[in-house]
This record gives sequence, structure tokens and C-alpha cells, in this order.
Amino acid sequence: MFDGCLYFNLSSLTRSITEIWKLEFAKLGLSPSHGYLLFAMVENSGMQQKDYGDYLDLDASTVNRLIDALVRKNLVAKNGMGRSSEVYVTDEGRLEYRRIKKTMDTLRQKMIDSLGEERFDQLVGDLCAVRGTLKN
Repeated sequence: MFDGCLYFNLSSLTRSITEIWKLEFAKLGLSPSHGYLLFAMVENSGMQQKDYGDYLDLDASTVNRLIDALVRKNLVAKNGMGRSSEVYVTDEGRLEYRRIKKTMDTLRQKMIDSLGEERFDQLVGDLCAVRGTLKN
């Protein structure tokens, strides 16, 4: 009935992918959003808090909430107040980063095993391209 509907199919796919990611990240005691933010912070250290929102395409309030949770878990520390504060990954956060990387690699391989590498790469490439087009 909705085979030709972008919204329906993308929403359904998003729900399925989100469930798979939540289960894997739950093993780390994190949500996928927390994991991706911490990963981005290690990979792009020295950015201000507001910059992570732009980098991850998240609202500033969402980034603030995620960072506050990572601070409570002692995975990051903040220097300053508000959205312009600098955030730093703690030693504990750097250890967690390695576990997150393994989880992301596991999830990628799960998708490749399900879809095939060529189809997976094509899908991700197409999604990135469309995302970029719609943002402009």
C-alpha cells in the first residue's frame, strides 16, 4: 500500500535500525546518541559544545542534555557554562570510546551481513547524498 512512499518506508526503516542500535549500545550502558556524541568528541577534540550540535545535526538543547548525561557518567568534563563551554573527554571516556568503536564496527558488519557490502555502501551513500541535498 505504501511501497512508493518515502516517508513511510524511511520511518519504518528508522524504527528497525534504531531498535538494533539501541540493543547494542545498551550493552555499554549508553544510548546510540550518547555513544555517537562521545565518539565525535574523541575524534574531534577541542570543539565547543555548540559545535557538536552542528557536527551531529542536533539541536543545542539535545547536545546539552546528552553532554550532561556523559558528565554524570564521568565520560566527559565541562569547562565553563552554557553552550559555549568547552567539553573534554575523560580517561574513562577514552576507554569507553574504544568500546563504542567496537560496537559501531559490529553494527556495520551486521548490516553488511544482512544487505551485502555493495548494497550497504550504496544505501549509506545515497542517504548521505539525499541528506545533504535536503539540508541545502
